[in-house]
Amino acid sequence: MFSLNEQKAIELGEAGEKAIREQNEYDALQNIEYLREFGEELINAGLESDLKRTVISLRNIGNIAIQKKLESVAATSVQVLRTLAEPSLEKNFSNALWSFSRALQEIGKGAAQFRFKEPASNAVEALELIGMGAIEKKMEVVTLWTTLALEEIGYISGKQELEDLVSAAKAAREGIITASEAGKFITREQIEIYPQLIAQTVSEFAELQNLQPAGYKGRPNEEFTEEEFFGEEAEEGESEEEEPAESSGKEE
Repeated sequence: MFSLNEQKAIELGEAGEKAIREQNEYDALQNIEYLREFGEELINAGLESDLKRTVISLRNIGNIAIQKKLESVAATSVQVLRTLAEPSLEKNFSNALWSFSRALQEIGKGAAQFRFKEPASNAVEALELIGMGAIEKKMEVVTLWTTLALEEIGYISGKQELEDLVSAAKAAREGIITASEAGKFITREQIEIYPQLIAQTVSEFAELQNLQPAGYKGRPNEEFTEEEFFGEEAEEGESEEEEPAESSGKEE
């Protein structure tokens, strides 16, 4: 059962989605702004679990905006995700930041697929910011996931011949890896093997095929639809830090 805060985030998200379907860009942007204000309230109150539902609503708005070719709405959704991710790093919200990373991953991949450069580029920048912050805060899962997300966006950008975006994604990923090794945190070898471990794990479970990393053996899912997975995540416990074993196995 959803909390009152989660219900509010759902309603704001659904209102934004409805506006996009009606090609009402003004109302869509207005609901994104409401979600930004609401997200800031939740961060200030320390309500990480409720914040994750707000992230999902912003992700859904961004995805539908891409599908309906409202590039500016998708770009704004990404910018708000970045805006909320920064104070979440300060609060050490590792679970919420994993949600941020996955939301930016999905919107960024969709934008690259549709050749929408602004939201895709914004997603790369936001993922780099989260990845660098996660190293400083010693958030292992978040660090690993941001590098995976950047690699996937770069892969799809290459398919679409968006060379500037490919270069930006590669540079951001390399910057995170370099910083991680310099901080004696996660090694390059661990980062390189991470998406392969996920690919091997999800290949054994039909219900998780939509989590197959793009660019790895099997049938990559470039749209990265994960509605059911996000719904399960919203109900998870609020552990202070995820364990690496969870990320390469059970969770993904």
